Order: sequence, then structure tokens, then C-alpha cells
Amino acid sequence: MMKEFDNFNYYEVNNVYEASFFQFPKVLMYGEQYRYLSSGAKLAYMVLKDRLEYALRNHWVDEEGHVYFIFSNQELGNLLNCKNQKVVKIKRELAAAHLLIQKQPVFNPRTKKDEPNRLYLSTLDVKATDVYLRGKYGQKASQPLGTSRNVKITHNLDREPK
Repeated sequence: MMKEFDNFNYYEVNNVYEASFFQFPKVLMYGEQYRYLSSGAKLAYMVLKDRLEYALRNHWVDEEGHVYFIFSNQELGNLLNCKNQKVVKIKRELAAAHLLIQKQPVFNPRTKKDEPNRLYLSTLDVKATDVYLRGKYGQKASQPLGTSRNVKITHNLDREPK
């Protein structure tokens, strides 16, 4: 028998759609050019893409018409729960995959300060085999979802730790 939790927050009919979600592009998992990215880099891409959408709403567009955004290493590190050194490594990894460009700060004569780095995110290079056919990782033929034998599902919540 499964233990009940007194403070468990069940999804109810009225609150299933209240949460916002990050979109995880399938090409980051199945695309040949991105499959070697670390999990941290893939997660960072999604977080940065979310910030890019915020930048669009605020009309952060440079002189050449490119959308940019600002995201400090500290802020990204807080979200990813990692130190600055790891954030720098993740940004380098994204840059090596041609997904991120950082432009050095420019001096703003009005505020008399250097502005923070401008970050530019690249669109993903998506091919049909990356998301629909899934290259060599896809199944060769349709497979039934059911199993040919009964499977007993157990929960470890009832067992005492060893």
C-alpha cells in the first residue's frame, strides 16, 4: 500500500494548466549536430530562449535588426544551480555549437558605464530526420505499446530502507 502525504499538492481539474513550461526542442535530443551537447547546455539553451522571448516583447533589437538579450552569469548560475565556472563552460559549449554569440559591452555615454554583454541566440538547424524520422535512433517498424505478459508494478514507498 502506498503512503499518503499530508501536504501533497495534487493537480486538480481547475489547476492543470496554470503552470508555464519551457519548450524542449526535439532537435536538441535527436539532431546529429546537437546530440553531443551536455544536458546543462541543452537546459541553458531553453532558459536563454525563454529570455529571448522576453527581449522580443521589450523590443531589444540592435542596429542590424538582431534580437539580443541580457543574462548575467550569476543569474544563469542561480537558475541552473551552478557556479560561474560552469556557466562559462556552458556558454562556451553553446558558442562552439554556433548557438550563442556574446558581444562585449559598449560604453554608454548617457550612463557613463559599460553596458552588460549582449547575448544573441541562434535558431536551431532542424532537418526532417532530426525530429520526425529521428535518424538511426528511431524504430524501424511500428511496435505495439502493450506487453505480452502481465507486469507487476511496485512502489518502494512501502518498504523499509535497508
